[in-house]
Formats: sequence, structure tokens, C-alpha cells
Amino acid sequence: MNPTDMQRLNQSARAAFAFARRFLANEEGVAGIEMAMITPVLLTLLCGGSEIAYYCRSHFQASQMASTVADAVSRYESLTSSDITSIFSVSSEVMGTSDFATNGYVILSSVSRTDGAEPLVSWQCKSGALVSESRIGKLNKAATLPGGLTLDTSDNVIIAEVFYRHTPIFTSFVPLENQLFKTATFRPRLGSLTTAPGC
Repeated sequence: MNPTDMQRLNQSARAAFAFARRFLANEEGVAGIEMAMITPVLLTLLCGGSEIAYYCRSHFQASQMASTVADAVSRYESLTSSDITSIFSVSSEVMGTSDFATNGYVILSSVSRTDGAEPLVSWQCKSGALVSESRIGKLNKAATLPGGLTLDTSDNVIIAEVFYRHTPIFTSFVPLENQLFKTATFRPRLGSLTTAPGC
């Protein structure tokens, strides 16, 4: 390599090092670069947090609805189909969402035990468009009580089951179970409610 080529190579290397030094020392635009890097993370946290909060709210509202329905029915001495219709229509407001009519389903069951026999489903009333099968049992068949509940001899309980199809804000952003299920159990306050209300 001749001296001229060597001199050019040294000049190119010095120029490259000088450029690198100036580039690394230059702090203009650092805030913009930092913002560009942090914005996706902040948006992910915001969207994920909103989705989880909305999901928790749906769980809470479904649980409240189950409790409201079972509690309201347990306060009656006897029931008619119009009583059940009124309770269903009012309690659906507890969900606080307009889509419960299409994405929800309520099953109200009276479970009774007579003379120590196994608990049976005495009657059931249902409401909603999201048709689902009761996890308590079928009419006049053995009942599967929630939470390992056992009934005393000649006991009666009212069980509300709420099914709700949760619609996320951001589709598939956070992998959550979309089909919610809640139950609530109350003992009738004014005597047994084993007679079907005709619903």
C-alpha cells in the first residue's frame, strides 16, 4: 500500500471517528426518541388495564344480578309468573349493560329436599337469549348444589344462575374467558317456595 493510499485511509478513519463522536455527543431529539420508544408500552398498559377493569366489572355485575334475583324471590310467600317476570326485568338493570337481553341468560331454580330424600329441582324459570343448560340440574331431577351445599331434611333453597357472554373492548387483546357464570343461593324467608309459579 503506497503512502498516498495510507494517508487517505487515515483521513477516512479520522473522519469516521469524528462523526461517531459528534453523533454520540449530540442530544438533540432524545426526548422524541424516548417518547417513540415508551408510547407503545404505555398504550399497551392502558389498553390492558382498561380491558381487565371492564372484565372485573362484568364479573361483579353478574354476581350482583344472581344475588339480586335469588334474594328478591326468597322474600315472597308465594310466587306467580308475573312476579317472576317483574323480578327478571328489574334485576337485568343490575347488569348495567344494554346487551344482557342478547348476551345473558338467567335460570331460577327452587331446590327442595323432602323427608331426607336427595334434593330435587322443584321448578325452574328462565329468561334471556343466551340459552344455557342449568348446572344445578333439570326439572324434577336430582340437584347439584353449588359450593358443596347440603340441605337439611325438608329444606328448600332458591338458586339463581346467571350466564353472560362478556364482549371485550379490544377483541383478543387480553386472553380472558368470555363466558361468565355466577350463582347465588338464598333460603325462602316466609316458608317454602316449592310450588311452580307457572313460568
